[in-house]
Formats: sequence, structure tokens, C-alpha cells
Amino acid sequence: MNLTIIYWRDIPTQLSFGKGRKAKKRPLADRFMVAVDKAAMVSGAADDDSYLEEWRREDIDIGDEAPEDALERIASELEDQYPTKTLAQLAQNGGRNH
Repeated sequence: MNLTIIYWRDIPTQLSFGKGRKAKKRPLADRFMVAVDKAAMVSGAADDDSYLEEWRREDIDIGDEAPEDALERIASELEDQYPTKTLAQLAQNGGRNH
């Protein structure tokens, strides 16, 4: 089974499992979207088209783990890996991990 991490450039923002209306979604903490907004302004990608072009998805194999458990586990790991200081640096770099 796969879980999807949704990124704006190199900033993760949300996890999802499944498709359509039955999809389970787990947004990350608000500080992630704050970083995306700042990065978009810094990079000049604030208009709709350039902003939307930068979204990407990454699938992760969760094996036999229950999707709800995997969503929470991976969300917790990402929130630990991206403290406020790291997100601020990403925002200053226009959302890119340099």
C-alpha cells in the first residue's frame, strides 16, 4: 500500500491515503503552510500558475501498516524532521533544499 506526501517544492504539507472522497488526509502543522507562503513570496512564485506548478507528490510504500497509523507516524516524523528553524531556512531559500 502507498501513502502520498504532498510537497510544495521541498516543503511537505500534507499526507494522504486513497483517492477521491474516501481518501484519508492528514495536514501537517500550520507552520508548514506558513513556510510555503513565505517561500512563494521570496521566490516570486506568488501568482497562481507558478505557485500551482510547484506542487508535487511522493508515494511511500507503507507495507501492511494500517493507513491511519502510517499517516500519524509519518506526519510525526516529518514534523520532527522539519522544526521551525528548518522551515524558516527553506522559506528563505524559496522552498528549495540547497
